[in-house]
Amino acid sequence: MMTCALCSREFSADEPLTEPAQLAGQLLAEQEYGDAGAICPACLLSRGTLAMMYRPDCFD
Repeated sequence: MMTCALCSREFSADEPLTEPAQLAGQLLAEQEYGDAGAICPACLLSRGTLAMMYRPDCFD
């Protein structure tokens, strides 16, 4: 189990990401924020949702 760097919840790194917003959040974690693997799926979902709403330039 790992602890999320944003919300401090425990999560499994093996948990599959199935939502498009989670995948968008993971892409941002890898390419922009440098915190891939340290963020839980719930926070990735939030990050991805917000980016899809307010930062459409990220996914060109």
